[in-house]
Amino acid sequence: MKNKTIFLEFNGIPGSGKTTLSNRVITDMKSKNYLIESYHQVIKKPTRKNSKHLLLYLFRIKPGSVKIGYLATMYLITNKKLNHENWLRVISLVVLFDFYQKKGQDCGDEVILVDQGIVQQIISMLYESELIADKYVKKLICFAKKKNVGLYIVNVDLDINISFERLVKRKGNMSRIQKLNEADAIHTLTIQQNNFNKIRKIIKELELESLDVNTKACIDETVQVIVNYIMRIKDH
Repeated sequence: MKNKTIFLEFNGIPGSGKTTLSNRVITDMKSKNYLIESYHQVIKKPTRKNSKHLLLYLFRIKPGSVKIGYLATMYLITNKKLNHENWLRVISLVVLFDFYQKKGQDCGDEVILVDQGIVQQIISMLYESELIADKYVKKLICFAKKKNVGLYIVNVDLDINISFERLVKRKGNMSRIQKLNEADAIHTLTIQQNNFNKIRKIIKELELESLDVNTKACIDETVQVIVNYIMRIKDH
């Protein structure tokens, strides 16, 4: 692992602190001269607006990326969530996994933090629906593990009410949950947390390595826990 790219996915309900935490980890490790960056800063991602560029990109993807798209589509069908918006999320998953595979071939000593990764996307596809079939969740995670792209998971937890309070105070791009009234938002966050719990159980059963943190704790301590986790992975 010392000369392989590490992808660290941060997963948790909206407002749990994924982006804040990943940004702090990047700042901390960069100050110690480690090669670390956010996924959004290193990928040359095709946009939906430029359909020609997107199509050309998809024609050049690796075969494994096609498989992840198939598994994601079957996941949507079995959970009865096949719609236009989720089709776009399938494309995002294909692009993400293709990036994992190609970047992993560079054999660079690099850490890339992802706050909208595979698990986060499959939760977002459900949005405010309970996970009713986990067959293709297991297949997705098994496939990602089998491909050995250097994927690791950080499960970010926070009390649902505190997460909602953070969302209310957040400025900038509005999430879908921020547009709901308090009762509906809490209800949606509760469903999402339950879905995360189900998928985290699958992750542990399939032995994809993961770390659990809670952002209610001191941010500096939590950042140090994640930094130590990354260093253990690199030294493995």
